Amino acid sequence: MKTLILQKQEVIQGYDVVSQLYPHIPPLSHWRAWEYAAYQQYKLTENILDLGCGDGKYFKLLWPHAKRVTGMDINPVAVELAEKSGVYQNVHLGYAHQIPEPSNSFNHIFANCSLEHMDNIDKVLSEVSRCLKPGGTLICSVVTHRYEQWALLPNLVSMAGFDQVSRALLKDFLEYHHLSNPFHPDEWKQCFIRAGLKPEEHVPILPKHNSGIFLLMDGIWHVKDKNAGELGDSIFPFLSSNPNFATAFRSILAGLLEMETDWQDCSGAVFMARKGV
Repeated sequence: MKTLILQKQEVIQGYDVVSQLYPHIPPLSHWRAWEYAAYQQYKLTENILDLGCGDGKYFKLLWPHAKRVTGMDINPVAVELAEKSGVYQNVHLGYAHQIPEPSNSFNHIFANCSLEHMDNIDKVLSEVSRCLKPGGTLICSVVTHRYEQWALLPNLVSMAGFDQVSRALLKDFLEYHHLSNPFHPDEWKQCFIRAGLKPEEHVPILPKHNSGIFLLMDGIWHVKDKNAGELGDSIFPFLSSNPNFATAFRSILAGLLEMETDWQDCSGAVFMARKGV
């Protein structure tokens, strides 16, 4: 399996694009910038299944000219939004281990930051393999084992001596993200192989410094507040009131990129795996 290392400017260019969608949600624009940069290594043109499609906006940003795209999501609200997006010719509501499509249907299956949340991952990937045409590809982003290990907010709270609060924060963090499969990249590779998919390329995303800041921001954003919402509900209007925020955060991202010394040990990864001919 070939490992592709992103260049700093590719990540910055990714941020310039995705910040159009998420200008005032820094953890989301940060993570998506890295994914966008990785996905630019690939071309998805037609006959595609977007597995865990959400509202379709990110797919349209990535591949605006893709044709014959089918969406699928477990969330009824997401499915309704996806149907209205104009991106998909059809959208399924259901579980990823039960794709309601014939075998050998798709040239590509795309799963953006969704596989790590899915139970029965071997069944899911077997279903992905079944639905791909021979020679077809799975393009996906996932989290790695570092996502949990580098969760900065619980770790800092524990270091301050508040172990009970730290455990509660980590529990809430993991439950919110429903991390069923925070695997080491080698373990992800074996998952693909068991399903009959050959992992050909691996793009590490978010090395240690970027991961630390992303996970701190994301952890704070999703802390439950006393009104049954989350802190992000209060942070968002504060950030969105500042017209300079998106541009200023770009400079913060550029500084983080300058800090990195190991671009292979990361909390996320993009994989390209191919079904045998």
